Amino acid sequence: MPAYDQDRAAWAAEQAQLLRERRFTQLDTEHIAEELEAVGRSELRTLATCMSGMLAQLLAGQYQPERRSAVWHATIHAQRREIRHLLNESPSLAGKLQEPRWLDVVWSSAVTEVVTETGLDGLPATCPWSLADEVLADEWLPN
Repeated sequence: MPAYDQDRAAWAAEQAQLLRERRFTQLDTEHIAEELEAVGRSELRTLATCMSGMLAQLLAGQYQPERRSAVWHATIHAQRREIRHLLNESPSLAGKLQEPRWLDVVWSSAVTEVVTETGLDGLPATCPWSLADEVLADEWLPN
């Protein structure tokens, strides 16, 4: 049997085969559990990255209206589609959108991105928009 720390792809294929054959006693349960937890963390990181990127676009567009181009609009729409897809595939992630601590981290990342790209300062410390009613709404854009 391939070792988990030597060839993860071969190990995963072997573990899947053992599961299909119902050879449960031969499974590497500890590493399987770690991998399953990693899948959840990866989905959450993807959601945070998409949300942060979209918030950065919205923020930059509000403070620098000259950035509002067709590409800007397309980027926001693409991020919204990706977020909807993630939430459809993993509905349990939607709960994160209600967690103030998670939103603070995502907002902070968005602000950092905008400051790095534009040099703007004095940006809001917290997200001024409602995620459900504004940020994730298809046609909403900041003033």
